Amino acid sequence: MIRQLLQLIGVGCLTAGAVLFFTSATISSEDKDSVNQDKAIAELNQELATVKAALADAQKATKADDKTTVSTQKSDESEKKDSVTKMILTLSSGDTSKDASDSLEKSGIIKSATEFEGYLTKNGLSGKMQIGQHEVDSSMNFADLAKELTTVKH
Repeated sequence: MIRQLLQLIGVGCLTAGAVLFFTSATISSEDKDSVNQDKAIAELNQELATVKAALADAQKATKADDKTTVSTQKSDESEKKDSVTKMILTLSSGDTSKDASDSLEKSGIIKSATEFEGYLTKNGLSGKMQIGQHEVDSSMNFADLAKELTTVKH
């Protein structure tokens, strides 16, 4: 009986030792993971700071380029007056005169979509836009543009 009791105590001690060993190994690996995460976070913060600095430099450069572009545009205004912008405006079923006016303004054919829309309305042409491809350019006046956009295309 004493022998069995001693065996039982021995097995209990071995089990307790094994539990302590594996528990301490798990805790130390968790500590290592925590340290690795802290290092990774620190590296990411450094990289973020570098990217922020690069972004700030790029924004400054862009502002400087914008100023240069503005001054270049002012000196090239006479060239732009002489140049003609051409495009093919495609009108589909359901497109309105407002859609056409907005497209013409965005592409630089006209300066104001609102003014062109007003011209079309005033002359009873706003509901007469024709489906198809219309060749237009910036040298055309409102009357020429309206005539082109209201002409049936085959």
